Amino acid sequence: MNPLQTIKQILSSDVLVEVPTDQMQLDDSLREGYGIDSLGFVELRVRCEESFGIDIPDEAFAVEELATLGDVLALIERLSGAGHSSPATA
Repeated sequence: MNPLQTIKQILSSDVLVEVPTDQMQLDDSLREGYGIDSLGFVELRVRCEESFGIDIPDEAFAVEELATLGDVLALIERLSGAGHSSPATA
């Protein structure tokens, strides 16, 4: 499973976002589009760290910095070194 699909699955299964994964787009707002609150962001961070085997620093996972699904994907790719292959598709 590619990073984008993994993040979508985390949002659906663990954060309990009600938007179907096949309708999630990179520019979707995590707060307004998916209704993620502060506890949801914590769950998203923990599950991403576990799923990708990375540590996400507090400053990198600031809610103000992660407005969209694409922001989360870019962060994960940067921290895991996965962003150097082909561009992700929604």
